[in-house]
Parts: sequence; structure tokens; C-alpha cells
Amino acid sequence: MLATFSLKDKVAIVTGAGRGIGKAISLGLAESGADVVVAARTTAEIERTATEIRAMGRKALSITTDVTASDQISTMVSRSLEEFSHIDILVNNAGGGPKRPALQQSERYWDAIMRLNLTSALLCSKAVAETMIRHGKGSIINIASVIGRGNMPHYTAYAVSKDAVITLTHRLALEWAQYHIRVNAIAPGFVETEIAARYFTEDEDLCEELKRVPLGRAGKPEDIVGAAIYLASDASGYVTGKTIAIDGGLTRA
Repeated sequence: MLATFSLKDKVAIVTGAGRGIGKAISLGLAESGADVVVAARTTAEIERTATEIRAMGRKALSITTDVTASDQISTMVSRSLEEFSHIDILVNNAGGGPKRPALQQSERYWDAIMRLNLTSALLCSKAVAETMIRHGKGSIINIASVIGRGNMPHYTAYAVSKDAVITLTHRLALEWAQYHIRVNAIAPGFVETEIAARYFTEDEDLCEELKRVPLGRAGKPEDIVGAAIYLASDASGYVTGKTIAIDGGLTRA
């Protein structure tokens, strides 16, 4: 491994780390040398992720966390600092939102999706920013989605929230560059996770979009890992405010 891609002696927090993209990123960061705090709502899932990380010889801490709850975010960060004393990397991966036509999206549903996908990213980023400022640098990676700027119908709340994550990435990158905190985003395309798998056979709109992917397949969680390692490491030391689309070429199709 090139030294600039090494995460040795780094500490990362990954939200939504129990499965899918979050788990793949957690394992990838650990393989590159990082110790990892894995957070999600389901204790059993993040503990399995933590066990796999420890099997690599890295340290892992699992913290059951609902990122829509400010007090739980504070606890996640304080426990991470108690265990490791510093936080170098934050991956805001937790999120989601089912397909639902705009006319069927209640105000309560809209608010819930915004808090899950957008507000949580801001709150988690603010919670780690203070320790990153003291440490002199840090890397924050937000997981957006190509749906945020794509043409998929009936995902209005989800799409708007993920598009806003890209804007949030740009704004925080500008504000926090003075502290040497880099803020970037990854926008995955259609990735076949445990939750998304059924949509690839049941959702006609999604099936049609998949046909347009130049590489001819859906992505896998592992396809996202390389970009995460790059953005977390010194290899991207001059990169901030950017969004990397990992979508099999869909956005250029």
C-alpha cells in the first residue's frame, strides 16, 4: 500500500455501519490501518462488524446510536474520545428513505427523512469538528446519492435530502478549510445492499434505470470502499468540497 493511502494510527467513526455500504467502508478503513467506531441503531449488527474489524488486528468500538437524536450523537462522540482520545475521520453514512410519491408524503414523513439524511450529517459533523480542530485536521465524508440529482420519480423527499447533503458538503468544506478539516461526499449509484435488493426486482422505474448503467450492473458495497479510503487518507490531502459519483457511469449515460 502506498504510504499516502495508509490510515495507520487514525481513528474513524462510521454511522450506519451494521450492514451494506457502512459496513463495507468500516472494514475497508480498518484494512487500511484505522481503528473504527461503528455506530448504528441495531446493536447486534454493529457488534458483528466490530468483531470482523478486531479479527484484522485493529481496535473497534460499537456504539448503538440513532443519529436522528442529538443526545445519542453526543454520547457517540464522547465515548469515542474516551476510548481513543481523538477522531480523525467521520463517515456520515446512516440514512435511507423508501419510494413514495410526493402527494403521499406527509409533513411528518418529510421531516423524518430530512432529519435522517441531512440534519444527522450536520449534527455528527459539528460534534466531531471541535476535536478535529484541536487535533489540527480531519476528514469528513458524507454519503449522498446520484438520485439526489437524477431522474428517478417518486423519491422526492429522499432525493431532496441527498441533494442537500451535497450542498452541505460544499458549505462545510468552505467554512472548515481554515481548520484543515476536509469535507467531501460520495454519491453512490444503485448499490445492491440487503435493503435495496428487493427494489432491483420489484421497482419498474429502478429496473429501467439499471438498464442505462454503462457498466451493465448494479454496484456492490465494496465498490464504494476505494473512494472512502482515498478521501479519508493523506492521498486526498488537497481535496475538499468535492463529490465523487460511483455509479457505473450512469450520470454520464
